[in-house]
Amino acid sequence: MKSLQAIFFLLSTFVLTAQNIEVDGTIEVTGVGSNEENLPFWMYTNTNTSFAPETNFSGTVAVKGVYHFKNASLEAGLDYFYRDGATDELQRRNLYVKFQNNWLNATVGAKQQEIRIDGLSATNKNFLWSQNARPLPGLILEANKPVKISETFGIDWGIAHYSLNDDRYVDNTRVHYKRIGLITRFNEKHKLTLRLQHFAQWSGTSPVFGELPDDLDAFIDVFFAKKSTETNVVGEQVNALGNHLGTFLLDYEFRTNVGDFSVYHEHPFEDGSGTRWANFPDGVWGVYYQPVNKKIISSIVCEYIDTSDQSGNSGNSGIDNYFSNNLYRSGWTYENNIIGMPFIIIDPELEISEANSPIIGNRVRVHHFGVSGSFRKIDWILKSSYAINLGTYRVPMNPNSKNWHNYISGSYNTIKYGTFTLIGGVDFSNLVDTIIGGGVSYRYSF
Repeated sequence: MKSLQAIFFLLSTFVLTAQNIEVDGTIEVTGVGSNEENLPFWMYTNTNTSFAPETNFSGTVAVKGVYHFKNASLEAGLDYFYRDGATDELQRRNLYVKFQNNWLNATVGAKQQEIRIDGLSATNKNFLWSQNARPLPGLILEANKPVKISETFGIDWGIAHYSLNDDRYVDNTRVHYKRIGLITRFNEKHKLTLRLQHFAQWSGTSPVFGELPDDLDAFIDVFFAKKSTETNVVGEQVNALGNHLGTFLLDYEFRTNVGDFSVYHEHPFEDGSGTRWANFPDGVWGVYYQPVNKKIISSIVCEYIDTSDQSGNSGNSGIDNYFSNNLYRSGWTYENNIIGMPFIIIDPELEISEANSPIIGNRVRVHHFGVSGSFRKIDWILKSSYAINLGTYRVPMNPNSKNWHNYISGSYNTIKYGTFTLIGGVDFSNLVDTIIGGGVSYRYSF
């Protein structure tokens, strides 16, 4: 991480001494509270950990500078936030340098994912990377825009290397990432996107097996999800080297006289059974709608999320056990936060051993609804989610956890003096008392 900070400050110094530069920043402070120890679910979830469940105050300072070349740009960004109720109260969110030209984005450091479909999706339209954890430090190379191969077809791509530098069961775990997407434009009103994304946890130091493979041969095995015979870990010989996660995305966008629609399905896989769709219908099923007349309602999202099948509970290919792994026992987490779909439950207090996993509830069914709009200069957002958690196949929850999470916010932008926001939330559950929370936030941009 120190090397990333050195790169950031060297390049940002160059940028800030240049004349052709745009600099902007924001300061945001928020005070929240609830009738219970924890805040309502949607008041802290998918906030890049700007809020913890027990937070009462959060403050963020962010600065970004962009230097423009003739056909390219160089951008440096730095965000730090403070929130109480967490082990590490002061942390960075963004710390990056980004180069961009007509065909390439190259980012080194940690940069949060772009907020998609107005922030209404339960997963930020990415089952494996939902903004529920802080941005991972690393390097990503990706297409600035789809590479046009004809009037109809375009290719999207990306490849990255990240580090999980938190306190975890396998120390210094690396993350390999890549994606490839085919975009088909039938005409101005119809577009179809097919995308495959692939993550793999690999390398690191296991408390049981010691140093795990991290050479070029190991990387090639990870890249192609190949089995390896050069490791003393039995599971790594039977399955592909590393802990592999991926999704297939099918997204159909079309325009009508009443507005724009996006109908999408994101299908998860963690092994061969998932790649051959034996775990169907698991995944995210969603509809996003933007009406032509945005006078009151500007966008609506409806999603159904199901992770309960997992290729069944028997046979060699069953019990996919999403976000868990026998070797990388901290699972698909960063700093005890789920990186992906946030309704999967983790026990952050559990001391991980060879015989357990912090993922205690990954068989879920969720109905999620989100809507945003404006009324008399007030920008408002409403989110509501009904989630049933069945536990895991090996350790079911009895009774099942049933929760109804609700959130509302209204923001007034004074243009000159900043933006004031009121926040409210209420959670109902069959296992714990009702949680009611609220707060106020102020944001100033310069």
